[in-house]
Amino acid sequence: MLLQDARRGVSYQTVIIWALLLVVAVQGFLLCSRRPRTPVLPPVKQEEQKKVLPPPRGDVVGRIAVVLDDWGYNKGHCRQLEEMPIPVGVAILPNLPYSQDVLACSQKAGKEPMLHLPLEPHRVYEKYPEGYYLTTQMSDADIRSTLERMLREMPGIVGVNNHTGSKATEDPRVMKVVLGILKRRKLFFVDSVTTDRSVCSPVARELRMRISRRDVFLDNENSRGAIERQFASAVRIARKRGNALIIGHDRALTLQILKEQAEKLSKEGIEFIPVREYIRRYEDPGN
Repeated sequence: MLLQDARRGVSYQTVIIWALLLVVAVQGFLLCSRRPRTPVLPPVKQEEQKKVLPPPRGDVVGRIAVVLDDWGYNKGHCRQLEEMPIPVGVAILPNLPYSQDVLACSQKAGKEPMLHLPLEPHRVYEKYPEGYYLTTQMSDADIRSTLERMLREMPGIVGVNNHTGSKATEDPRVMKVVLGILKRRKLFFVDSVTTDRSVCSPVARELRMRISRRDVFLDNENSRGAIERQFASAVRIARKRGNALIIGHDRALTLQILKEQAEKLSKEGIEFIPVREYIRRYEDPGN
């Protein structure tokens, strides 16, 4: 009787052990079979996201120069200009109510004040006083005297780009007079490229003068999406070619996006440089 009870106890223990082993095996199988192929992570908080951003790159993959046009109508964006973390060419129209104020604030902000030179377009869309544009009907002497007066009235200007000018920049005579004056004064010139028939580059080669050309207009369409797309286009050019020159305008949205993009891209190997340095680096007076 005792022997039977002992055998029965051993039998029960064996059954229990095997049952436990079976349970463990089944649980292990279920656990393995239910594991997702790709782990599902919780949304990353902004603070956590900042921690995993790559560090600023030491190597430069492209350089960009920026010109902002049409300053002088007001001085409302001078504060944004002062807070801009990158070099910017500030192209100021002459003889407007706030031209001198913007000239002063651009110098205070350490930017590059430029004359936004009104040149004759094929079609006039804006109303300015008579004689405001340099035109193809002017004599060489009139062009010289008008341009010299504009430059005297804006002391401290370091460079020039054209406001409109689709007609004047197609005229070799006009541009030879204009560029000759700028070369003598050691002022740089940026062709805004308002016509695909511009003769600025060949005239500059004839004068052995370094000038540059606009690659991208940022804000022909004044919307965030359009400006960001144009900015992306400029960055592609800078990455592929090594450099790009972009032109925007004195607008709050343009200035805001420019600041955002500058802070972002400076961590990705894009360097923003002054316009004068850009021309010195990338423009050959013999080409």
